[in-house]
Amino acid sequence: MRTIVLAIVAAMAATSALAETTTETVTVTKAQTPVMGPVISGEVSLDFAETTNNNYGGTFNLDLGIDVDGLATVDLDFAVDENGNGSLDDWTVGTTVGALGVAVGTDNGVMPGAEGEQTLAAPVMTESLAVTAGAATVALGFTDWNTDITDISNVQGAYTMGVAGLDVTAAADYNLDSENTVLGAGVSGLDLGVAALGGAMTYDVDAEVFGFEAVATTGGLTAYLNGDDTDALQNIGGEYTMGVAGATFAAGANYDTDAKDLTPTASISFNF
Repeated sequence: MRTIVLAIVAAMAATSALAETTTETVTVTKAQTPVMGPVISGEVSLDFAETTNNNYGGTFNLDLGIDVDGLATVDLDFAVDENGNGSLDDWTVGTTVGALGVAVGTDNGVMPGAEGEQTLAAPVMTESLAVTAGAATVALGFTDWNTDITDISNVQGAYTMGVAGLDVTAAADYNLDSENTVLGAGVSGLDLGVAALGGAMTYDVDAEVFGFEAVATTGGLTAYLNGDDTDALQNIGGEYTMGVAGATFAAGANYDTDAKDLTPTASISFNF
């Protein structure tokens, strides 16, 4: 009888040990298996700027980004006016496989930008199809993509290269309706130790206007000045940003040297 009891106890102990081993194995296997799914990120911001009659108004903005396993991306920019009416200002849907990327949306323009951008030519591109291969991007703008995606309004192209430690971008926009060409170039990455310098320039062939902007960044301060070939200094501005307890505060101003008008701005944003 004692032998039978000992055999039963031994069998129960072995079964318990096996169950514990199985449980531990399953637990380790689950811990090592990554859970795949969309990653959502975004920014909520409140922007304040001067309106009419020397008043100041605020705008609520929501920027959402969705990344699915590093392949598909969705970028949605919402804005809400003073009456609480919301609208989708910009949207982009795309995917990237290796060095090749394809995107459709309203934010695919490739012309170089800066900070103030008051004197740079800005060719209009609404909904468009952009194809990126390495450092080169070509975007086709639709005249009205809801009715006819074969009706192309303009074509933009850009290529970024490294030159003497700088990032140099050459770009162009050709309008198929007006047959006008806008050339652009951007430079960034010039580190002087105390500050980093960059800038952008454009040339409108039909208007024969050359616009430029120089930008300097040091710490949280970004300053700029811009003009064109007829008026070399038209705007001076800057913005200072700082992070406090997960929020980003920004305050800046632009001074129009011709109108002698100072326009301040302020914003607070939260990233998630």
